[in-house]
Amino acid sequence: MRKVVITMVLLLVGASLALAQPDSLVILHTNDLHAHLMPYGPKDASGNWQWGGFARVAAVIGMTKMQSPNTLVLDAGDFSVGDFMFQKYLSIPQLSLMKAVGYDAVALGNHEFDLYPSTLMYMLDAAGFPDPELPLLCANLDLSGEPTLGFFVQPYTIRQYGNTKVGIVGLLTESANQISNPGPVVVLPALGEAQRWIDTLNAHGCDVVILLTHIGFEFDRLLAEMTSGADIIVGGHSHTLFTEAVEINGVKIVSAGEFGAHVGRTSIVVEGGDILEFSYAPITIDQSVPEVPEVAAQIQALVAGIEADPRFGPVYTEDLAEAAVEITKPRGSGFFQDTPMGNLIADAFRQTTGTDIAFQPQGFCSQTIYQGAVRGMDIFQAVPYGFDEVTGLGLKLVTFETDGMSLMAGLEFAVYNLPYSEDFILHGSNIAYAYNSSGVPGARVDYSSIRINGQPIDPAGSYTVTTSDAVVGFVGQIPGFNIANITMTEIPVYTVVKDHFVANSPVTAYSTGRLLDLAQMSDPIAGVRLLHDVVEQYAAIGLLSQGQNVTNWQADIWVVQKLLAHGNSSAANALLESFKTWVSRNVSRYVDPFAADRLVYLTSQLQEAIMPSTAAAKAEPPDLSAQIALEQNFPNPFNPTTDISFSLPTPAQVTLQVYNILGERVRTLADSQFGAGSHTVSWDSNDEAGNRVASGIYFYRLRAGETVKTKKMILLQ
Repeated sequence: MRKVVITMVLLLVGASLALAQPDSLVILHTNDLHAHLMPYGPKDASGNWQWGGFARVAAVIGMTKMQSPNTLVLDAGDFSVGDFMFQKYLSIPQLSLMKAVGYDAVALGNHEFDLYPSTLMYMLDAAGFPDPELPLLCANLDLSGEPTLGFFVQPYTIRQYGNTKVGIVGLLTESANQISNPGPVVVLPALGEAQRWIDTLNAHGCDVVILLTHIGFEFDRLLAEMTSGADIIVGGHSHTLFTEAVEINGVKIVSAGEFGAHVGRTSIVVEGGDILEFSYAPITIDQSVPEVPEVAAQIQALVAGIEADPRFGPVYTEDLAEAAVEITKPRGSGFFQDTPMGNLIADAFRQTTGTDIAFQPQGFCSQTIYQGAVRGMDIFQAVPYGFDEVTGLGLKLVTFETDGMSLMAGLEFAVYNLPYSEDFILHGSNIAYAYNSSGVPGARVDYSSIRINGQPIDPAGSYTVTTSDAVVGFVGQIPGFNIANITMTEIPVYTVVKDHFVANSPVTAYSTGRLLDLAQMSDPIAGVRLLHDVVEQYAAIGLLSQGQNVTNWQADIWVVQKLLAHGNSSAANALLESFKTWVSRNVSRYVDPFAADRLVYLTSQLQEAIMPSTAAAKAEPPDLSAQIALEQNFPNPFNPTTDISFSLPTPAQVTLQVYNILGERVRTLADSQFGAGSHTVSWDSNDEAGNRVASGIYFYRLRAGETVKTKKMILLQ
C-alpha cells in the first residue's frame, strides 16, 4: 500500500513538473506571395532568377519542422494574382502545395476576391477545401449576401503545442470593398471587429493570441494601439519587410515582405500564458537555399503547361528586351514621389493612344523590373491585375475625356489617404503636380503646381486621358468627376508594356519629379538638402548639362544650407533667387524644360518656407495677425454642409467670404464684429441667391482687421 501511495505521489509530482515546463514555439510566416511559385527578381550570369521560389520556401519549412517540432506556419494573405501561374491555373495548385508543405493557417487577402466570391469558392473547392489541417481565416466578413463562403472560411483557429494553446484570427482590409470585388460579401472594418475576436480567443483559454492580418503596417500599428489581449501581429498587404519586430502597446508586429523572397521566423518561449522570450528575424530565400526536388518538379510542370499555351508562349524562358537600369516600383523618400515603373507604364499608355495625358495608380504597379535581360514573366509581374478569359491576360486600356476641375479633384482624392494607403497615388504621363502629404486631407494638392504638356492646368479645359479599365471604375466613384466619350479598347496592359520594352530596348526609366511631396519643406534646411539631391539626380539622368555649372550650383546650395543654419535667411534667399534666374535663362540650353519648371517651382517653395523662419530668428515683437487662425474646413471634401472655424486674439471686424476658382464671390458667410476666442461658421453650399452651387474647388477668405487668410475646400455633390 505504501509503495502505491509513493508511486502516486511521484506521478503527481512528475505531472506538476511537466505542466510547469515552458514551451518553445517557432512561427514561420509569409505574406503577399502573389502566385510567385517560380523564383523572380534579378538574374545571375546564367539567366536564372535569384530570389524566392516556393520550392525553396518548402525547404525552409521542412528543415525547420525537423529541428523544431512545435512549428506553426502561417500566411497573411494575397496568395493570388501576380504571375502567369494565376492566369493559367488560378490558385488551385498553389493552395495544394501550401497544404502539402505544411502551412497551418492562411488569411484571406483582398486579391483573393478579385474574381468575385464565386471564383474564390471554385478555387477552394478544387484545391480540397475546407481542410481542418489548413483553415482559411477571416473574421471581419459579412457573409449574409453569400453564406456559402462561410463553408470555406472561418474567423479563427486554435492550435495546441505542449501546454500552450495558440489562437489565430484572420483580419482583412476593408478597402477590399473598393479595390477588389468581394460583393455581395461585405468586408467589415478590421479595427472595429478585432477586439471581440481577441476576447473570444482569450475566453477559450488561449495562452498566445496571434492576429493574422492583411490590413497593412499603418493599420497594424493602429490595431495594436486600439486593442488589448493580443500578443503578436503577423501582417501583410503593405508588403513590408521587417528586419526586427516592432513593439506597440506590448504587441509585437512582424511581416516578411513580398513574393516569398523572405520567410519570417518568430521564436517564442511560453510558460503559464506568458511569453518569456521573443525573437524575430527574416530568412532570406535565394540561391543559397536548396529546393525540395518534388516541389520544384511540380512547379516546372506548371511552367511547361503555361509555355505550351499559345496565349502565353515562352514567357519564362525567352528574353524579349533589356532593361538598361533598374525600373523600380517603390516610391522615394524625398521630394520626388513618382516612380520609374509608374512613369514608364503611363508613358507606354499615352504613346499607344495619343491622348493628352495618361495615369497609372501606384497600387497597379506590382513590382520592379530589374536591370538586364527581360522576359515576359518579368513584365507581367509588374502589371498582373485583371483577368480576361479569352486572352488569359489582365486589364485593358481605356480612353475618355474629362475637364480640368475633375482632374484637380482626382489628384486630391489620390493623395487623400496617405500615409495609410498609397495605392491611389497617380503616376502620370504629360502631367505633373505637387502635394503636401502632411497637409489636411482634401486640401493637399497645390493647384498652381499642376502642369499638363508643360502648361498650367485649365480648370474649365477639356483633356483626353488613357488609363486601364479598372481605374475608370475608381475615378467614376469620385463625386463630381466627369467622364465622357469612354472608349474601351481590346489592348491588354501587359501587351502595351511588353511592346514598349521591345521597341525601346535597352529601356531606361527614371523618377523625374512628376510627383512632388512638399512635406519636408517645413524644415527649410532639410529642404535645401533635398534640392541638392534633385540637382544631382537631374544631372545624372541628363536633364542638366554642362557639368561645371552643376558642380557650382551644388556648392552654392550647400552654402545656402550653412547660411540658414547661421540664421542668415536673407542671403540664403538671395542665393536661391540667383539659382532660379540661372535655370530660367538656360532652359533648353543646359536645362531640360520640364526639369527647369520643377527646379524653379521647388526653389520658390523653399523661399516661401524660409521666410517664416526669418521672422522667428529676428525675435521681433509678436504680430497679432500670426495669432489669427483660420482652420481647414471640416468635413473636406463635403456635401452639402461644412464648418469653417477661426480664432481671434482680440475682438475684430470679420468678413468671411466664399469664392469660386475664377475668383468670383459666391457667398458672404459673415460680416460683423466678433469677440476674442474661437468661432465656427457653416456653409450649406448655397450662393447668395439661395441656389445650390456646382461641385468643384472653392476658396474661403477671412479678413480680420488688416489680416487676410485664405484656404481652399472641395464640394462634391
